[in-house]
Amino acid sequence: MQKTLFTIVTLCLVSVSYGQTTEFRISLNSGLFSFAGEDAEYVSFINYNDRTESGNTNNPYGSKGGLGIGLSGNIKRVSKKKFIFGADLGYELLRSKTKINTIHGNTGSSTYSLDATGKTFLNSNFINLHLFMGHRLPANKINLDFTGGLEIGYCLNATEKGSATASDGTKYETSRDRKTIDYDIRPRVQIEANYKKVGAYIGYSFGLTNYKSNFDGGAFACYARLLRFGLTYQIK
Repeated sequence: MQKTLFTIVTLCLVSVSYGQTTEFRISLNSGLFSFAGEDAEYVSFINYNDRTESGNTNNPYGSKGGLGIGLSGNIKRVSKKKFIFGADLGYELLRSKTKINTIHGNTGSSTYSLDATGKTFLNSNFINLHLFMGHRLPANKINLDFTGGLEIGYCLNATEKGSATASDGTKYETSRDRKTIDYDIRPRVQIEANYKKVGAYIGYSFGLTNYKSNFDGGAFACYARLLRFGLTYQIK
């Protein structure tokens, strides 16, 4: 897979070098990341062991969007007929969110259940490569770029971070490794508006990789969704 990524990047950069106009930009990215599918949940609960003072969220794959952040650099070729193609490479922290409404505890000799208020974030760190093509529409002094393509996200790690306060005032926290995939393949569409060297964009990506494909006990389905937005600056 790493050789494939290297080949794709090399071919894209070589192709761009022959373009009539070449732009280099840096982007500050953000967005709302969530999960979709029959096993993504808006509300879940925390399982807690009093003896080990540790717990986990029963289902941290939240259907509620959490705000993330990222930084990337991209290279874009624009032809005489305003045809665009290019590549963007960078780092992203993606965070989904799940509401917590219950604590299910175990003391070792008995179990208990408490109403609670809180939330769990599933924090996933990705190296992301986005290959795209599209068309530029000049509008007065603003260039509108309409693009579509494919992004390949390599998951560095994924960690559950939960926090909830029970009805008796006790606070419960969770922290657990939740990495289940190495790569997520996501089709992506995007609109970008540029004025001179500065620009802004909004895009949408939907993952094709099932984050629960290796779970035991039945057929599970959980896929990434990302509404992304950001600012760009042309450095060349």
